[in-house]
Amino acid sequence: MTKLILSSQGFQKNKTLKKKLLALLPKVAKNLSIAIITTASAEWKERNKHAILAQQVLSDMNFKQVKFVDIEFENPNILKKFDVIYINGGNPFYLLYHLKKSGSDRVITQLANQGVIIVGISGGGVVLGPNINIVDYFDKKINIVKLKDLTGLNLTDTFIYPHYTNEVEDKIKKFENKYQCKVGRLNDNQSVIIEK
Repeated sequence: MTKLILSSQGFQKNKTLKKKLLALLPKVAKNLSIAIITTASAEWKERNKHAILAQQVLSDMNFKQVKFVDIEFENPNILKKFDVIYINGGNPFYLLYHLKKSGSDRVITQLANQGVIIVGISGGGVVLGPNINIVDYFDKKINIVKLKDLTGLNLTDTFIYPHYTNEVEDKIKKFENKYQCKVGRLNDNQSVIIEK
């Protein structure tokens, strides 16, 4: 069974994220390990303040191991050692490019199909859907890697728009009409659990 948590923000603003993660765990946290993928934050990586905060919160939750992993430089098979994969936010184009280039996309898909919990924060959640067209629609200029194939990991058929505010509603509706899809709007306090 695939178990995903898609969230607009990490632990700083989303007060229910911790509770949702604990509810999905197959056993107590002290027997489980988590990989935090920092790749999407191209400039900061493991120095990204959200990644550091996530590591602190997860360590305080008594997980056996909480480790930063950068799939731009590390072998994706390292992810097979972890019970939870937490994909930190950042640039979805950059993240998706390196997920595909490294083969991490296949490893994460395999792990998700084996029941490993996958948490996607902001851009880390967007890439888990069918594609990242919505990012391209809103902000083409952040495609610094000139990514052409915008196909996501397809672990869910749910499209999300993180950091949602009412100001972008009209543009999202136009996107939905253009691509004949439904977009899940997540403000910074929201996350959604998807089990299938």
